[in-house]
Amino acid sequence: MESIQHDNETISLKNIIVNYLLHWKLIFSIGGCSVLIAFLYLFLTPKTYEMMTKVQLLEDKGTTGAGLNIGDASGLMKSFGLGGISGTGFSLDDERVKLSSTSLLKEVVLKLGMNVSYYKPYAYKYQMYEDIPLLLSADSETLENQEYTVDISVDIDKSGSVKVKTESEVSKNTFKFASLPAIIKTEEGTFVLSYRKGVVKPLSMDLSISPAIAVAEDLSESMVFEEFSKNSNVLEISCTDYEKKRGVDLLSTLVEFYNNQEDSVKKTESGKSIRFLDERLKVIEDELSRVEYKIEQYKLQNKMTSIESDVLFYAEQMKELQVKIIELEAQGHLIDLLDDYIKDPGNKYNLVPITLASGTGENTSNPVTTYNEALLERIKLMQSTKTENPLIGQINLQVDQLRESVFLSIENAKKSLALTLGDLKGKEKVLLDKMGVVPTLEREYVDFRRQQEIYQALYLILLQKKEDFIHSIGDSKERARVVEMAYVKQKKVAPRMLYAALFVFIFTLVIPAVYLFTKEQIFVLWNEYKRLSHSK
Repeated sequence: MESIQHDNETISLKNIIVNYLLHWKLIFSIGGCSVLIAFLYLFLTPKTYEMMTKVQLLEDKGTTGAGLNIGDASGLMKSFGLGGISGTGFSLDDERVKLSSTSLLKEVVLKLGMNVSYYKPYAYKYQMYEDIPLLLSADSETLENQEYTVDISVDIDKSGSVKVKTESEVSKNTFKFASLPAIIKTEEGTFVLSYRKGVVKPLSMDLSISPAIAVAEDLSESMVFEEFSKNSNVLEISCTDYEKKRGVDLLSTLVEFYNNQEDSVKKTESGKSIRFLDERLKVIEDELSRVEYKIEQYKLQNKMTSIESDVLFYAEQMKELQVKIIELEAQGHLIDLLDDYIKDPGNKYNLVPITLASGTGENTSNPVTTYNEALLERIKLMQSTKTENPLIGQINLQVDQLRESVFLSIENAKKSLALTLGDLKGKEKVLLDKMGVVPTLEREYVDFRRQQEIYQALYLILLQKKEDFIHSIGDSKERARVVEMAYVKQKKVAPRMLYAALFVFIFTLVIPAVYLFTKEQIFVLWNEYKRLSHSK
């Protein structure tokens, strides 16, 4: 029984193949059409290549996690990274978002003039990049506010007179000029049309100018940013284009503008920190001068010459205790500086210094670190999205809430410092009381000297930090180091002979089969319809 069924299936398949081959004229006709379509694809599609560059993304440690220390002052407040972004790691994904951001690509588009398309005469939508006879430009206001693409048709006759037709979604216009350059005023803005090098006539050419942001969005979607490997900071950036130089220029300019942008951000943040440090240095310098003047007047008033020798014996006994007091009071002043910085409304969305919870000595995640990380997320979001994005409002709310927790952290740190400092001063008082015979003027002098040392320590800390920021501004390093210059791969990506062959093969086999099957089914349905009609 199974053998009979198998024979029937074989006979049925043979009948289908034979019936298919009987329509060889149809098959050859469709095959000829498919060959023609494939030929047009190979002939009309410009040779497209892939361009690639490799860059190594380097972490800028110039102002990141820089500790504050004064050498002999026991490394006071090493965790106080003023203006730095300590506590945040380098992320290759973050840098990839920056590189593919529409704001950065928009600058590249305007630099290379890729928002203007020059269509090659007698070619289908071929956008030229080199040897362009005309130049279309616009002022900065037009480039910034343009919303629609403007198509421009230019006809230059033998006498040099020019006829220009413009068309966009909002208007159509026709202009006539005696010669070039010419100013074209439309609803979309003002454009200037001129010869790129010399006069070319006669000439007929189509152009279009698109919003730079729209071109940047298309590039962001078409360009590829891939990690070279999981364990490296090397990024492969590639794009495809039939104009080789345009693709190479796009990759090279993108890396150049990215480095310029990162350098500009670094200098801006360092500049803000330097201005803040200058203000603090001026205040501390005034306080130091005031204390030194008091010491001078105290010596003159009490006719003191070598008080250091007189109190050396007692100072040695209290050395360890006083060092701790100096460190804690200096730390308290640093926390006050941090408090002033955070409470300044002008620094609301600026990265803030990071401090310990003071007296406990525990170096754990704290609200300042969380607040800094939220600010970094806000900066990245502002760079990669538009200002009307609802995510901006959400991140602003989150930053404001975290800011309140920072205020609470500072208040707790102050209270903890006050308790610890009070305990140490109590111990100091016990030692001073034990001296018994120490004159009151010596005790007052020790207090003056302590204040002087505190302000000297603070001054040295902030001065060193200022020098670090100045050095970081002058020491300009590329964030993206080019490992492999932009180049054109030898193997073209379009048109592909294999795709054309597959199209011919599939089109020739499938279309006739579909046509014959559909025709047969329609014929069967028609006969069934007539049979039912006659039976009624």
